[in-house]
Amino acid sequence: MLRRVWTALVIAVLALTAVIATAGASSGEDAYPAALRTLSVSGDGAASASPDIADLELGVQTIDEDPTVAIVDNTTAMANVIETLIDLDLHEDDIQTLSFNMWVEQVYGSDGPTGEFLYHVVSQILVRVRDLEMTGDVLGAALAAGVNNVGGIRFGVEDTQALEVAARDAAVDNAMAKAEQLAERLGVNVGNVRHVIETTGDFPQEPRLERAMALDAGGASVPVSPGDFTVRVSVSIVFDIEF
Repeated sequence: MLRRVWTALVIAVLALTAVIATAGASSGEDAYPAALRTLSVSGDGAASASPDIADLELGVQTIDEDPTVAIVDNTTAMANVIETLIDLDLHEDDIQTLSFNMWVEQVYGSDGPTGEFLYHVVSQILVRVRDLEMTGDVLGAALAAGVNNVGGIRFGVEDTQALEVAARDAAVDNAMAKAEQLAERLGVNVGNVRHVIETTGDFPQEPRLERAMALDAGGASVPVSPGDFTVRVSVSIVFDIEF
């Protein structure tokens, strides 16, 4: 009987010691589950450069009551445009067909449908200009050669790798600075990186064109301002918190 009482007393003492030790360790980092001992921040970075290429989306639209005539006229006009661009020393590989579509318009009069139809044929090409000083000349020549639809102009940098590296470095520096500031204010330390997510995007400045560009330029150069090309990187980083 005395032996059993003594054994129970020893067990109780050991249990009490364990409770006290656990309570003592509950301060500091062990007061929080490991999953909650993290710090999440986001950082943004950007790098800019002058564009070295321009992509022009040029189109020709023809309309006729005879679908065959509409197609032939469109094909002839686009062939003339492409020949004109090649004469400007643009490489054939830098001229790419984007689309060729035809749609039918039903003609209406004051009393409703007239029974006549107009056939619209639209073809589009993408032209890459590598000498930006020629961009205005290319536009003017294309308009004079038969282009009657300009879908847009996009200035860019052909090799964006160096810009991406610089923007990424800036984004990480921005995120780490935020983490250090937060940790200092909270009285903790920034630990190892637990998780990282990156998003990247390029943001060319919209080119400024004269309103007359969509009209017949008569072969004259069209004023174009390329602006800057910027690559932006955002990162979300989760750090461990150290006490």
